[in-house]
Amino acid sequence: MNQEQLFSIFSERFCSEADFAYRFCATVTLNEKESHRITHAAFKKIAASLAQHANDENPAMTLVIACSREILGGGEIKPGAMDHFDPVIADLTHIKDRKARLAFVAADICGFSQAEIATLLTGSPESAKETSQLLASAREAFYGNRKQTVSPLVWSMLAEAVDDNIPASVAGEFAQVRQATPAFDSVAAVFRLRRGQLQLAAQDFRLGGSEIEKLKNLVASAEVRHTQEAQRIEEISSFEARRRAVRKLVFAGVALAAIFGIVYKMAPRKQAINTLEVLSYESLALVEDGRERLDLPTDNIQEVREYLASYPELGFSPKVIAASASGMGIEGASVLDYDPTKVAVVVYNDPKRQDRILYFTMAGETGDLPRAEPGNFQGLIYQTYASDRLNMIAWNAGPGILGIAAGSRGAAELAEFVRKGAAGM
Repeated sequence: MNQEQLFSIFSERFCSEADFAYRFCATVTLNEKESHRITHAAFKKIAASLAQHANDENPAMTLVIACSREILGGGEIKPGAMDHFDPVIADLTHIKDRKARLAFVAADICGFSQAEIATLLTGSPESAKETSQLLASAREAFYGNRKQTVSPLVWSMLAEAVDDNIPASVAGEFAQVRQATPAFDSVAAVFRLRRGQLQLAAQDFRLGGSEIEKLKNLVASAEVRHTQEAQRIEEISSFEARRRAVRKLVFAGVALAAIFGIVYKMAPRKQAINTLEVLSYESLALVEDGRERLDLPTDNIQEVREYLASYPELGFSPKVIAASASGMGIEGASVLDYDPTKVAVVVYNDPKRQDRILYFTMAGETGDLPRAEPGNFQGLIYQTYASDRLNMIAWNAGPGILGIAAGSRGAAELAEFVRKGAAGM
Protein backbone atom coordinates (compact mmCIF):
# COMPACT_ATOMS: atom_id res chain seq x y z
CA MET A 1 0.00 0.00 0.00
CA ASN A 2 1.55 3.31 -1.08
CA GLN A 3 1.57 6.59 0.85
CA GLU A 4 -1.33 8.09 -1.11
CA GLN A 5 -3.60 5.08 -0.49
CA LEU A 6 -2.69 5.01 3.18
CA PHE A 7 -3.46 8.70 3.58
CA SER A 8 -6.76 8.29 1.76
CA ILE A 9 -7.84 5.65 4.28
CA PHE A 10 -6.90 7.89 7.22
CA SER A 11 -8.61 10.92 5.70
CA GLU A 12 -11.87 9.02 5.17
CA ARG A 13 -11.77 7.87 8.78
CA PHE A 14 -11.08 11.45 9.78
CA CYS A 15 -14.13 12.70 7.86
CA SER A 16 -16.37 10.04 9.35
CA GLU A 17 -15.26 10.56 12.97
CA ALA A 18 -15.33 14.34 12.80
CA ASP A 19 -18.79 14.33 11.25
CA PHE A 20 -19.97 11.94 13.95
CA ALA A 21 -18.60 14.22 16.69
CA TYR A 22 -20.47 17.21 15.28
CA ARG A 23 -23.78 15.42 14.80
CA PHE A 24 -23.73 13.74 18.19
CA CYS A 25 -22.81 16.96 19.99
CA ALA A 26 -25.60 18.85 18.26
CA THR A 27 -28.07 16.09 19.09
CA VAL A 28 -27.14 16.00 22.77
CA THR A 29 -26.40 19.65 23.57
CA LEU A 30 -29.07 21.08 21.25
CA ASN A 31 -26.74 23.99 20.67
CA GLU A 32 -24.96 24.51 17.36
CA LYS A 33 -22.30 26.89 18.70
CA GLU A 34 -21.13 24.46 21.38
CA SER A 35 -21.27 21.60 18.88
CA HIS A 36 -18.87 23.50 16.63
CA ARG A 37 -16.60 24.22 19.58
CA ILE A 38 -16.17 20.61 20.66
CA THR A 39 -15.94 19.44 17.03
CA HIS A 40 -13.06 21.85 16.40
CA ALA A 41 -11.28 20.17 19.30
CA ALA A 42 -12.19 16.75 17.93
CA PHE A 43 -10.68 17.73 14.57
CA LYS A 44 -7.38 18.58 16.24
CA LYS A 45 -7.37 15.37 18.27
CA ILE A 46 -8.19 13.06 15.34
CA ALA A 47 -5.88 14.92 12.96
CA ALA A 48 -2.86 14.01 15.08
CA SER A 49 -2.97 10.51 13.60
CA LEU A 50 -2.89 12.00 10.09
CA ALA A 51 0.22 14.11 10.56
CA GLN A 52 2.66 11.26 10.02
CA HIS A 53 1.08 10.43 6.65
CA ALA A 54 0.55 13.90 5.23
CA ASN A 55 2.51 16.91 4.03
CA ASP A 56 1.75 20.18 2.27
CA GLU A 57 2.36 18.65 -1.14
CA ASN A 58 -0.08 15.79 -0.59
CA PRO A 59 -3.29 16.65 -2.54
CA ALA A 60 -5.40 14.43 -0.27
CA MET A 61 -5.00 17.05 2.48
CA THR A 62 -7.61 19.13 0.62
CA LEU A 63 -10.16 16.46 1.50
CA VAL A 64 -9.63 17.14 5.19
CA ILE A 65 -9.90 20.89 4.62
CA ALA A 66 -13.12 20.44 2.65
CA CYS A 67 -14.53 18.17 5.33
CA SER A 68 -13.78 20.75 8.01
CA ARG A 69 -15.43 23.59 6.09
CA GLU A 70 -18.44 21.53 5.08
CA ILE A 71 -19.22 20.19 8.56
CA LEU A 72 -18.35 23.25 10.62
CA GLY A 73 -19.67 25.69 8.05
CA GLY A 74 -23.18 24.30 7.86
CA GLY A 75 -23.41 20.57 8.33
CA GLU A 76 -26.92 19.27 8.90
CA ILE A 77 -28.19 16.78 11.45
CA LYS A 78 -29.57 13.66 9.79
CA PRO A 79 -33.37 13.35 10.04
CA GLY A 80 -34.27 11.20 13.03
CA ALA A 81 -30.71 11.34 14.35
CA MET A 82 -31.83 10.93 17.95
CA ASP A 83 -33.52 7.64 17.01
CA HIS A 84 -30.09 6.00 16.68
CA PHE A 85 -29.53 6.44 20.40
CA ASP A 86 -32.99 5.90 21.87
CA PRO A 87 -33.30 4.60 24.49
CA VAL A 88 -29.52 4.61 25.07
CA ILE A 89 -29.28 8.33 25.86
CA ALA A 90 -32.76 8.81 27.28
CA ASP A 91 -31.28 9.56 30.71
CA LEU A 92 -29.50 12.62 29.33
CA THR A 93 -32.83 14.41 29.76
CA HIS A 94 -32.05 14.41 33.50
CA ILE A 95 -28.96 16.56 32.84
CA LYS A 96 -30.26 20.13 32.89
CA ASP A 97 -26.87 21.88 32.66
CA ARG A 98 -25.80 22.17 29.00
CA LYS A 99 -22.13 22.35 30.00
CA ALA A 100 -22.55 19.07 31.90
CA ARG A 101 -23.95 17.47 28.75
CA LEU A 102 -21.02 18.80 26.77
CA ALA A 103 -18.56 17.42 29.34
CA PHE A 104 -20.28 14.03 29.12
CA VAL A 105 -20.01 13.95 25.31
CA ALA A 106 -16.39 15.09 25.36
CA ALA A 107 -15.30 12.52 27.95
CA ASP A 108 -17.29 9.40 27.14
CA ILE A 109 -17.70 9.79 23.37
CA CYS A 110 -14.73 11.81 22.10
CA GLY A 111 -12.29 10.60 24.77
CA PHE A 112 -11.04 13.97 26.06
CA SER A 113 -9.29 14.18 29.43
CA GLN A 114 -10.68 16.38 32.20
CA ALA A 115 -7.95 18.96 31.57
CA GLU A 116 -8.91 19.12 27.88
CA ILE A 117 -12.58 19.48 28.79
CA ALA A 118 -11.77 22.32 31.20
CA THR A 119 -9.91 24.16 28.45
CA LEU A 120 -12.79 23.50 26.06
CA LEU A 121 -15.48 24.82 28.41
CA THR A 122 -13.70 27.76 30.04
CA GLY A 123 -10.51 28.32 28.08
CA SER A 124 -8.48 27.53 31.20
CA PRO A 125 -7.10 24.13 32.31
CA GLU A 126 -7.09 25.43 35.91
CA SER A 127 -10.89 25.03 36.18
CA ALA A 128 -10.57 21.26 36.59
CA LYS A 129 -12.69 21.28 39.76
CA GLU A 130 -15.72 22.75 37.97
CA THR A 131 -15.23 20.31 35.09
CA SER A 132 -15.04 17.37 37.50
CA GLN A 133 -18.32 18.39 39.13
CA LEU A 134 -20.06 18.81 35.77
CA LEU A 135 -18.84 15.42 34.56
CA ALA A 136 -19.79 13.76 37.85
CA SER A 137 -23.38 15.08 37.73
CA ALA A 138 -23.75 14.06 34.07
CA ARG A 139 -22.42 10.53 34.62
CA GLU A 140 -24.55 10.05 37.73
CA ALA A 141 -27.65 10.92 35.70
CA PHE A 142 -26.67 8.70 32.78
CA TYR A 143 -24.98 5.69 34.39
CA GLY A 144 -25.97 5.83 38.02
CA ASN A 145 -28.50 4.44 40.42
CA ARG A 146 -29.74 7.55 42.18
CA LYS A 147 -30.73 5.51 45.25
CA GLN A 148 -27.06 4.98 46.05
CA THR A 149 -24.64 7.54 47.49
CA VAL A 150 -21.50 7.69 45.36
CA SER A 151 -18.75 10.29 45.66
CA PRO A 152 -18.50 12.86 42.83
CA LEU A 153 -14.81 11.90 42.60
CA VAL A 154 -15.81 8.34 41.68
CA TRP A 155 -18.25 9.57 39.03
CA SER A 156 -15.76 12.01 37.50
CA MET A 157 -12.96 9.41 37.31
CA LEU A 158 -15.17 6.40 36.47
CA ALA A 159 -13.80 5.78 32.95
CA GLU A 160 -10.22 5.99 34.18
CA ALA A 161 -10.98 3.61 37.06
CA VAL A 162 -12.64 1.01 34.85
CA ASP A 163 -9.70 1.15 32.42
CA ASP A 164 -7.11 1.08 35.26
CA ASN A 165 -5.78 4.48 34.22
CA ILE A 166 -6.18 6.68 37.33
CA PRO A 167 -3.67 9.62 37.23
CA ALA A 168 -0.93 9.32 39.84
CA SER A 169 -1.86 12.75 41.26
CA VAL A 170 -5.22 11.46 42.55
CA ALA A 171 -4.51 7.72 42.84
CA GLY A 172 -4.17 7.74 46.64
CA GLU A 173 -7.29 9.80 47.27
CA PHE A 174 -9.30 7.77 44.75
CA ALA A 175 -8.25 4.45 46.32
CA GLN A 176 -9.55 5.61 49.72
CA VAL A 177 -12.85 6.86 48.29
CA ARG A 178 -13.33 3.68 46.24
CA GLN A 179 -12.73 1.49 49.31
CA ALA A 180 -15.38 3.45 51.16
CA THR A 181 -17.90 3.08 48.30
CA PRO A 182 -19.69 -0.32 48.52
CA ALA A 183 -21.67 0.48 45.37
CA PHE A 184 -18.58 0.95 43.20
CA ASP A 185 -18.60 -2.52 41.59
CA SER A 186 -22.27 -2.30 40.60
CA VAL A 187 -21.84 1.24 39.28
CA ALA A 188 -18.76 0.21 37.27
CA ALA A 189 -20.64 -2.76 35.79
CA VAL A 190 -23.47 -0.50 34.61
CA PHE A 191 -20.91 1.94 33.20
CA ARG A 192 -19.19 -0.81 31.16
CA LEU A 193 -22.51 -2.00 29.75
CA ARG A 194 -23.91 1.39 28.83
CA ARG A 195 -20.62 2.64 27.39
CA GLY A 196 -20.67 -0.43 25.15
CA GLN A 197 -24.24 0.40 24.11
CA LEU A 198 -23.17 3.93 23.22
CA GLN A 199 -20.29 2.66 21.11
CA LEU A 200 -22.54 0.20 19.26
CA ALA A 201 -25.18 2.88 18.64
CA ALA A 202 -22.48 5.17 17.27
CA GLN A 203 -21.62 2.71 14.49
CA ASP A 204 -24.89 3.57 12.70
CA PHE A 205 -24.38 7.30 13.15
CA ARG A 206 -21.20 7.97 11.19
CA LEU A 207 -20.71 9.46 7.77
CA GLY A 208 -21.64 6.99 5.01
CA GLY A 209 -19.70 6.10 1.88
CA SER A 210 -21.88 8.21 -0.42
CA GLU A 211 -21.47 11.25 1.85
CA ILE A 212 -17.69 10.82 1.89
CA GLU A 213 -17.80 10.67 -1.91
CA LYS A 214 -19.64 14.02 -1.96
CA LEU A 215 -16.87 15.53 0.15
CA LYS A 216 -14.27 14.23 -2.30
CA ASN A 217 -16.14 15.83 -5.18
CA LEU A 218 -15.95 19.19 -3.40
CA VAL A 219 -12.17 19.24 -3.79
CA ALA A 220 -11.75 17.51 -7.17
CA SER A 221 -10.09 19.64 -9.87
CA ALA A 222 -11.65 20.11 -13.34
CA GLU A 223 -9.03 17.77 -14.77
CA VAL A 224 -9.88 15.07 -12.23
CA ARG A 225 -13.62 15.47 -12.91
CA HIS A 226 -13.01 15.13 -16.66
CA THR A 227 -10.98 11.95 -16.10
CA GLN A 228 -13.64 10.52 -13.81
CA GLU A 229 -16.36 11.28 -16.37
CA ALA A 230 -14.36 9.49 -19.11
CA GLN A 231 -13.92 6.50 -16.81
CA ARG A 232 -17.65 6.38 -16.10
CA ILE A 233 -18.45 6.44 -19.83
CA GLU A 234 -15.97 3.62 -20.44
CA GLU A 235 -17.44 1.62 -17.56
CA ILE A 236 -20.98 2.03 -18.96
CA SER A 237 -19.86 0.89 -22.42
CA SER A 238 -18.07 -2.09 -20.94
CA PHE A 239 -21.12 -2.92 -18.86
CA GLU A 240 -23.39 -2.93 -21.92
CA ALA A 241 -21.04 -5.32 -23.74
CA ARG A 242 -20.95 -7.64 -20.77
CA ARG A 243 -24.72 -7.51 -20.41
CA ARG A 244 -25.21 -8.65 -24.01
CA ALA A 245 -22.85 -11.57 -23.40
CA VAL A 246 -24.59 -12.47 -20.16
CA ARG A 247 -27.99 -12.49 -21.89
CA LYS A 248 -26.84 -15.40 -24.05
CA LEU A 249 -26.12 -17.42 -20.92
CA VAL A 250 -29.37 -16.65 -19.14
CA PHE A 251 -31.43 -19.51 -20.62
CA ALA A 252 -28.74 -22.06 -19.85
CA GLY A 253 -28.40 -20.56 -16.37
CA VAL A 254 -32.14 -20.85 -15.69
CA ALA A 255 -32.09 -24.53 -16.67
CA LEU A 256 -29.08 -25.23 -14.48
CA ALA A 257 -30.64 -23.34 -11.58
CA ALA A 258 -33.85 -25.38 -11.88
CA ILE A 259 -31.89 -28.64 -11.87
CA PHE A 260 -29.81 -27.51 -8.91
CA GLY A 261 -32.94 -26.47 -7.00
CA ILE A 262 -34.57 -29.87 -7.51
CA VAL A 263 -31.43 -31.71 -6.41
CA TYR A 264 -30.94 -29.42 -3.42
CA LYS A 265 -34.53 -29.84 -2.27
CA MET A 266 -34.52 -33.62 -2.59
CA ALA A 267 -31.06 -34.22 -1.11
CA PRO A 268 -30.95 -35.06 2.64
CA ARG A 269 -29.41 -32.26 4.67
CA LYS A 270 -27.80 -32.32 8.07
CA GLN A 271 -29.40 -30.10 10.66
CA ALA A 272 -27.35 -27.18 11.99
CA ILE A 273 -27.00 -27.27 15.77
CA ASN A 274 -28.74 -24.85 18.11
CA THR A 275 -25.47 -23.41 19.39
CA LEU A 276 -26.67 -21.83 22.63
CA GLU A 277 -28.92 -24.73 23.63
CA VAL A 278 -26.30 -27.40 22.94
CA LEU A 279 -23.43 -25.53 24.57
CA SER A 280 -25.57 -24.70 27.61
CA TYR A 281 -26.12 -28.42 28.15
CA GLU A 282 -22.43 -29.22 27.59
CA SER A 283 -21.42 -26.39 29.95
CA LEU A 284 -23.58 -27.64 32.80
CA ALA A 285 -22.20 -31.17 32.38
CA LEU A 286 -18.59 -29.95 32.22
CA VAL A 287 -19.03 -27.64 35.22
CA GLU A 288 -20.25 -30.57 37.33
CA ASP A 289 -17.65 -33.20 36.34
CA GLY A 290 -15.39 -31.53 33.79
CA ARG A 291 -12.24 -33.64 34.06
CA GLU A 292 -14.05 -36.97 33.66
CA ARG A 293 -15.68 -35.84 30.39
CA LEU A 294 -12.56 -34.48 28.67
CA ASP A 295 -10.83 -36.17 25.74
CA LEU A 296 -7.51 -34.77 26.95
CA PRO A 297 -7.33 -34.23 30.73
CA THR A 298 -4.12 -32.27 31.35
CA ASP A 299 -2.83 -29.18 33.15
CA ASN A 300 -0.26 -28.51 30.39
CA ILE A 301 -1.47 -25.73 28.09
CA GLN A 302 1.05 -26.65 25.40
CA GLU A 303 -0.41 -30.16 25.19
CA VAL A 304 -3.86 -28.64 24.78
CA ARG A 305 -2.67 -26.38 21.94
CA GLU A 306 -0.98 -29.28 20.14
CA TYR A 307 -4.04 -31.52 20.56
CA LEU A 308 -6.45 -28.95 19.09
CA ALA A 309 -4.05 -27.90 16.31
CA SER A 310 -3.66 -31.51 15.15
CA TYR A 311 -7.35 -32.44 15.30
CA PRO A 312 -8.43 -33.55 11.78
CA GLU A 313 -10.95 -31.50 9.75
CA LEU A 314 -11.71 -29.06 12.53
CA GLY A 315 -12.49 -26.33 9.99
CA PHE A 316 -10.99 -23.41 11.95
CA SER A 317 -7.98 -22.49 14.09
CA PRO A 318 -9.05 -22.93 17.74
CA LYS A 319 -8.08 -20.28 20.30
CA VAL A 320 -6.44 -21.25 23.60
CA ILE A 321 -5.93 -18.39 26.06
CA ALA A 322 -3.28 -18.34 28.78
CA ALA A 323 -4.66 -19.62 32.08
CA SER A 324 -1.96 -18.08 34.27
CA ALA A 325 -2.68 -14.55 33.03
CA SER A 326 -6.21 -14.79 34.41
CA GLY A 327 -5.15 -16.51 37.66
CA MET A 328 -6.75 -19.83 36.79
CA GLY A 329 -5.57 -23.37 36.12
CA ILE A 330 -6.31 -25.57 33.12
CA GLU A 331 -7.96 -28.99 33.29
CA GLY A 332 -7.86 -30.09 29.66
CA ALA A 333 -9.70 -29.97 26.34
CA SER A 334 -12.15 -31.80 24.07
CA VAL A 335 -13.62 -31.50 20.59
CA LEU A 336 -17.42 -31.82 20.49
CA ASP A 337 -18.45 -33.32 17.15
CA TYR A 338 -22.00 -32.41 16.06
CA ASP A 339 -21.52 -33.50 12.45
CA PRO A 340 -20.91 -31.33 10.46
CA THR A 341 -20.22 -28.74 13.20
CA LYS A 342 -17.19 -29.19 15.45
CA VAL A 343 -16.63 -27.22 18.66
CA ALA A 344 -13.36 -26.99 20.58
CA VAL A 345 -13.66 -26.55 24.35
CA VAL A 346 -10.97 -25.84 26.95
CA VAL A 347 -11.83 -26.12 30.66
CA TYR A 348 -10.27 -23.71 33.19
CA ASN A 349 -10.64 -23.94 36.95
CA ASP A 350 -10.17 -21.61 39.91
CA PRO A 351 -9.19 -23.58 43.03
CA LYS A 352 -9.81 -20.56 45.27
CA ARG A 353 -13.37 -19.97 44.11
CA GLN A 354 -13.94 -23.65 43.28
CA ASP A 355 -15.58 -22.96 39.95
CA ARG A 356 -14.92 -23.60 36.27
CA ILE A 357 -15.03 -21.49 33.12
CA LEU A 358 -15.63 -23.22 29.76
CA TYR A 359 -14.00 -21.64 26.71
CA PHE A 360 -15.62 -22.74 23.41
CA THR A 361 -14.48 -21.84 19.88
CA MET A 362 -16.12 -22.81 16.61
CA ALA A 363 -16.53 -21.64 13.04
CA GLY A 364 -19.02 -18.76 12.89
CA GLU A 365 -19.66 -15.25 14.18
CA THR A 366 -21.91 -13.47 16.65
CA GLY A 367 -24.32 -12.61 13.83
CA ASP A 368 -25.26 -16.32 13.73
CA LEU A 369 -26.67 -16.07 17.27
CA PRO A 370 -29.90 -14.42 18.50
CA ARG A 371 -29.58 -10.69 19.20
CA ALA A 372 -28.66 -10.04 22.83
CA GLU A 373 -27.60 -7.33 25.28
CA PRO A 374 -24.22 -5.93 24.11
CA GLY A 375 -21.27 -5.34 26.42
CA ASN A 376 -17.79 -3.84 26.16
CA PHE A 377 -14.82 -4.73 28.36
CA GLN A 378 -11.65 -2.83 27.40
CA GLY A 379 -12.48 -3.11 23.70
CA LEU A 380 -13.90 -6.66 23.83
CA ILE A 381 -17.40 -6.31 22.30
CA TYR A 382 -19.59 -9.22 23.37
CA GLN A 383 -23.20 -10.42 23.59
CA THR A 384 -24.65 -11.75 26.86
CA TYR A 385 -26.91 -14.75 27.41
CA ALA A 386 -28.07 -16.18 30.75
CA SER A 387 -30.16 -18.88 32.40
CA ASP A 388 -30.96 -19.72 36.03
CA ARG A 389 -27.69 -21.65 36.46
CA LEU A 390 -25.34 -20.29 33.80
CA ASN A 391 -24.05 -17.12 32.15
CA MET A 392 -22.56 -17.05 28.64
CA ILE A 393 -20.86 -14.37 26.58
CA ALA A 394 -20.15 -14.59 22.85
CA TRP A 395 -17.75 -12.54 20.74
CA ASN A 396 -15.86 -12.71 17.45
CA ALA A 397 -12.58 -14.36 18.48
CA GLY A 398 -11.07 -13.96 15.01
CA PRO A 399 -12.04 -13.89 11.33
CA GLY A 400 -14.73 -16.56 10.96
CA ILE A 401 -14.24 -17.78 14.57
CA LEU A 402 -16.95 -17.52 17.24
CA GLY A 403 -15.83 -17.55 20.88
CA ILE A 404 -18.15 -18.41 23.79
CA ALA A 405 -17.24 -18.36 27.49
CA ALA A 406 -19.62 -19.97 30.00
CA GLY A 407 -19.73 -20.32 33.76
CA SER A 408 -21.44 -19.29 36.97
CA ARG A 409 -19.69 -15.89 37.02
CA GLY A 410 -21.28 -12.69 35.76
CA ALA A 411 -20.87 -11.51 32.17
CA ALA A 412 -18.39 -8.78 33.15
CA GLU A 413 -16.17 -11.31 34.99
CA LEU A 414 -16.28 -13.71 32.04
CA ALA A 415 -15.25 -10.86 29.73
CA GLU A 416 -12.42 -9.93 32.10
CA PHE A 417 -11.23 -13.58 32.08
CA VAL A 418 -11.19 -13.60 28.25
CA ARG A 419 -9.45 -10.23 27.95
CA LYS A 420 -6.74 -11.04 30.51
CA GLY A 421 -6.20 -14.51 29.07
CA ALA A 422 -5.92 -13.17 25.51
CA ALA A 423 -3.40 -10.57 26.66
CA GLY A 424 -1.26 -13.36 28.14
CA MET A 425 -1.22 -15.53 24.99
